[in-house]
Amino acid sequence: MPNIAKKAILRAKVAGVLTDLMVQTNAENVRVDGTTLSAKLAELLAAVETRPTGEDMDTAISQAISGLINGAPETYDTLKEIADYISTHQEAADALNAAIGGKADAADLTAAVARIAALEAKKVAEADLADDLKAKVNAAAQGNHSHENKTVLDGITAEKTAAWDGKSKIHYAAAEPADLAEGDLWVQLTEG
Repeated sequence: MPNIAKKAILRAKVAGVLTDLMVQTNAENVRVDGTTLSAKLAELLAAVETRPTGEDMDTAISQAISGLINGAPETYDTLKEIADYISTHQEAADALNAAIGGKADAADLTAAVARIAALEAKKVAEADLADDLKAKVNAAAQGNHSHENKTVLDGITAEKTAAWDGKSKIHYAAAEPADLAEGDLWVQLTEG
């Protein structure tokens, strides 16, 4: 892996003006998720190098086509050849369509749809529930339902939610992000 010399500049928009927050540094001095930026970049480059090649893609496509053809005779191994065969043997296609169409009787289909609609409208009675599920449903209906993290959930207020939603973002890019807002941090990556 070649040594990658990059510089990073931490910037923030303060009072509408882009401000450098720290001096330029190299990739060995910047830490991301507990590791150096250069190690993180090396990790990313290694992942890029393991991506499929054009030859790998060609092989995968050829295998998919072979699977689709699945040993069909050469005269019928494309959709065009199959379509041509069907158009020249229309009576056989019509017979197949008629057989398929005759499988479901309209009255049977209407009755099945009515049964499905009746099931959708059915309300579950308490007697239909297993005992443990019945106890849970009754506890919830009486307001006795609780969570293991109830104290945490109770501490979430509208003010806290608004504060969380208003937190600054951190951007990592060579060029200034279009959505850089007041108070956001921008780690500008530059060539070393």
